[in-house]
Amino acid sequence: MYLLEVLSGPLDGKTWSFESEITIGRDDTVAEACIALDRYVSRKHAHVRVSGETLQLTDLDSRNGTKVNGETVSGDASLALGTPFMVGRTVLRVTRV
Repeated sequence: MYLLEVLSGPLDGKTWSFESEITIGRDDTVAEACIALDRYVSRKHAHVRVSGETLQLTDLDSRNGTKVNGETVSGDASLALGTPFMVGRTVLRVTRV
């Protein structure tokens, strides 16, 4: 079990648990992790999935991009547990429960 946590942004402290994958976005009909209060988050912004012992972070052609360590994600990017990443103006991280 994994936990997606908001580190800073309009939903600071909010968490979502997931088993193998989770979609992040502004629209709760297409995103399990809904960040509706951040107007810089796209309707369907990014996707995180477990791939063996690592995580894969994918930007879903969002308008404002997804960033890890200040670098814009293009396609899939490997993401280590606990590494902060940004969607819109919201900083998130994934940890194990």
